[in-house]
Amino acid sequence: MLKRLKEASTWAGIAALALSVSPFLPPPYHICAQGVAAMAGALAGTIKEGSAA
Repeated sequence: MLKRLKEASTWAGIAALALSVSPFLPPPYHICAQGVAAMAGALAGTIKEGSAA
């Protein structure tokens, strides 16, 4: 499971999941979910797919 956290596609999926649940959260948590999505998306953009970081 830890190997999966080192793949870019996993972080892209986490970002998509955070954005998809954001509308269903109470208003104060919208910003938190969007922040998680932004960080996960940035991480997905910097990690090479299949890298063993």
